[in-house]
Amino acid sequence: MQRATALAKWLLGLSGAGTVLALTFYIQSYLSILSIKNDCVALRFVADANSGAAWYARGFLISGGLALLALVWPTWVGIRRNFLRWYKASKLPPLQPGHEFDGWSDFQVTDRVTIPQCVMVFLSFLFFFGLTYFLVSSGIGMTPEGVLKEWHYFELQCPAAKPPYQGAS
Repeated sequence: MQRATALAKWLLGLSGAGTVLALTFYIQSYLSILSIKNDCVALRFVADANSGAAWYARGFLISGGLALLALVWPTWVGIRRNFLRWYKASKLPPLQPGHEFDGWSDFQVTDRVTIPQCVMVFLSFLFFFGLTYFLVSSGIGMTPEGVLKEWHYFELQCPAAKPPYQGAS
């Protein structure tokens, strides 16, 4: 349980940093959109970056949420056990802090605490490093040719600009 908790704390910190970074990119691209006037291609280009940053922020939040859930899981199981013990026999005093699992076999602790905690840490790990790997390895827009290719894709989506009306001469 201690290793899973330490890994969950580490993943929670990394996921928080990833979320802050993604939200920083989101805010910068959002402010860029506000400064672009009457340029469909530029608006779509920056809006795509904005939606990508929001997607990454959501993914890092899920990763951090799973890590946080893994951190509180043993405590939640202990609190639930105390509540059930109090509810079933109100004359029994609750277990003392630090002794949440007294009287449980190793199998019960592993089955109800350690395995779910390790599953949550593993899923958090997959979300965080999957997102990070995809971000680093995708390489979209990392070269001038890639940026021009993306720009051309958005040019095709925008209607052709009509020349201003000259009037009859």
